[in-house]
Amino acid sequence: MNCIRCYGIALIQLYLLLLVDSRLTQSCGKRKVVNLLIVNGTHAKDGYWPWHAALFHNDGRSFVYKCGGTILDENTVITTAHCLMTSHGIIARERLVVQVGRHRLRTASDHAQEREAFQLILHPENNVNSIQHDIALIKLATDFTYTDYVQPICLWNRGKRQHTIVGSFGTVVGFGLDENDNPTDTLREARIPVVSAITCVESNREVFGTQLTSNMFCAGNRDGVGACNGDSGGGMFFNYDGTWYIRGLVSFTKPREDAHVCDTKEYTVFTDVAKYLKWIKQQMRRPVGQQNVTGNHNNPKIGLLPMSTCGPNPYEDRDELSKPVFLGYPWVGLMECAKTASEEKEPVCQATLISDRYLIATARCADIISNCHRSSIRLGDYDRNTTTDCAQVDGQMVCSPPVQSLEIESLIWHQHHNRRSGSNDIALIRLRNHADTSRNNIKPICLPVTNELRKQKSTHYTLTGWHYDLVSGMASNVPQRSLRELVELNLCKSLYRKYELNLTAGHICIKQQYGPNCTIPLVGASLQLVQGVQKQSRYVLYGMFSDGTDNCESPFPDAYVNIVSYVDWILENIQE
Repeated sequence: MNCIRCYGIALIQLYLLLLVDSRLTQSCGKRKVVNLLIVNGTHAKDGYWPWHAALFHNDGRSFVYKCGGTILDENTVITTAHCLMTSHGIIARERLVVQVGRHRLRTASDHAQEREAFQLILHPENNVNSIQHDIALIKLATDFTYTDYVQPICLWNRGKRQHTIVGSFGTVVGFGLDENDNPTDTLREARIPVVSAITCVESNREVFGTQLTSNMFCAGNRDGVGACNGDSGGGMFFNYDGTWYIRGLVSFTKPREDAHVCDTKEYTVFTDVAKYLKWIKQQMRRPVGQQNVTGNHNNPKIGLLPMSTCGPNPYEDRDELSKPVFLGYPWVGLMECAKTASEEKEPVCQATLISDRYLIATARCADIISNCHRSSIRLGDYDRNTTTDCAQVDGQMVCSPPVQSLEIESLIWHQHHNRRSGSNDIALIRLRNHADTSRNNIKPICLPVTNELRKQKSTHYTLTGWHYDLVSGMASNVPQRSLRELVELNLCKSLYRKYELNLTAGHICIKQQYGPNCTIPLVGASLQLVQGVQKQSRYVLYGMFSDGTDNCESPFPDAYVNIVSYVDWILENIQE
């Protein structure tokens, strides 16, 4: 076994080798398979370490194995912070995948499961130029499925003092380099003893004397058996009464003099997981979307989106068209405008709530609002003709909380919006005050922030919102909901080209509902799908009405902003 990163003298005046290849259930820590990483270690039996994970980085051409990790629950993997680093800093989450259930690294297995990363959470005191607090969590885009070959480990519950494990033997597991400095294809294990801090420092004061802290411990026999390049981030496990616990994470050791490869005649240093239990449990307990996240330059902004409460779907057991519209889509808002001081504000466009401070709208709507004498966003409305909104839902009269009318603090247009061609037709609206999202008539929708949500394809989408009354030319009094069919983009492009509108991958084309049932949606009307988000069925926004025909006499498709194409731009521009 072996995964290690070297620190040069210029960095910390020493050569240290970090070990990287260039809801807990009651059943945690239990082997389900009954039938053994490690330099000079033995081959692990298939299913003996069902909590071990393999981390892969995309190097631009393919995914390459880098480190180990350990399953804490269906949605969380623990590893070292340096396993999430590249030469350019913290790895972008879309370049990281996690595989579990593997016994062979390069051989297909029916037991293996692969998941994409949703959030990377490094310890807040970790520093890219240090080996201190070398610990991180990976939150996954979708959950693991527990099987005999995929199980969680137990967190340490036997006290935090290091001397309680000194002299005890733990097991380290991994796919690191073997005794011949070759990557191993088969999971290997090694059973090694924990030594005291004094023993570790005295073995090599130059290496360990200035680096070892109370949040680390040393282990090994110094006999050629131990962790090496490729084993970083993997766990050190201890068995008590038939239950396995994680106590350490493979962090670093000293490299051999002749190469940046581990020296298994030296002790290996482990991050002491027991010293970070409070931090770990805080991250596991808090809803995803409210955590301190780190990843590429956009990832921290995901924490500003309410991923734990967005897109509520109170009627998930029903077909979409049989769900009540009343209180069913509480993210739709009306943009209101008064062009002069004497005029009443009238609805001009629709906007979609994505957090308690932000909505998204078309850039064209933002242009209109910017020229208003007075403007606001109306949230939680259902019937524009009534002061109090009530409707029959499942045979009972239900009323909603009062409507909120909020002032706009600022408008943010996409920097490449072209008013003539209609390209990049998207804008952000920041509210002066927070929307009250505790009300059941005002809730934000989810955005497709994960790779899996971004890749989602559908032939039909649910369109919700107000529409133009073809008689009055004004917005309808109540919102509508309909199922709309996707039109192939190339066909749509050829039709729009005649009108000098340049459609791109930033658009979705939707078949117009021409004929007797035709309605013209208000600009900004939302397209959504029900998706699995953080273990729940939620609505995710995929489109926003941008342009189309102003009559119901031809099957000319409508053009919608493709939200997937603008998620990174949205994240880049939202603030606290």
